[in-house]
Amino acid sequence: MTIVLAPWTALHAAAVALLGAYFAFPATAIAQPLETDRSWLDINAVERGEVALRVLKDGRLSVLDAAILIDAPAEKIWDVLTACDVAPEYVPKLVACSSIELLDDGAAEMFNQTVKPAFFLPSFEHVFRMDYERYSRIDIHRVDGPIDLLDAAWLFEPQADGRILLIYELTLDPGIPVPRAFVRATLRRDMPVVLMAIRERAEAAGRAESETAD
Repeated sequence: MTIVLAPWTALHAAAVALLGAYFAFPATAIAQPLETDRSWLDINAVERGEVALRVLKDGRLSVLDAAILIDAPAEKIWDVLTACDVAPEYVPKLVACSSIELLDDGAAEMFNQTVKPAFFLPSFEHVFRMDYERYSRIDIHRVDGPIDLLDAAWLFEPQADGRILLIYELTLDPGIPVPRAFVRATLRRDMPVVLMAIRERAEAAGRAESETAD
């Protein structure tokens, strides 16, 4: 089962459903925060438009880090990540997603998701909370349901050329009786699909806004 937190959970659904070295690159390259280990981040791959991805085993846990460059305003990416109701259109294994309630004057939100992790497993529902730092960060945590542990985050890292490096971090213990190797294999397969769909939608929205402004 993937827990890709569909963008707004972004992707828990399927498993969702993640660090100190610093890389010195030219000013035009991807900015790297000093306090963060990004040894997994393939700079050349993301510059080519690919998804950088790492999936690890940590005991019972599956840990994922993923990143993609998006040529769109942070607001447009944010809109995609928080549009839970349309996430099933592009998040594998996510059947439905709906908002339950806004919390803390809109700084957080509770969601309910229905997930079909695999053809041989029944669908299930789970509840998660997203905490918002607008246009900067979204944190996601399990609230209720069969998943034992779900901690994830979407991080927005603006680049010098105006693009956004979108990073997704996930730590998952699905709880259900499914091989952990299957979980990690599903994450490797599905997460790039989700990230590329987010980029496509955000960039299309950005182009549409530019054309309207012109």
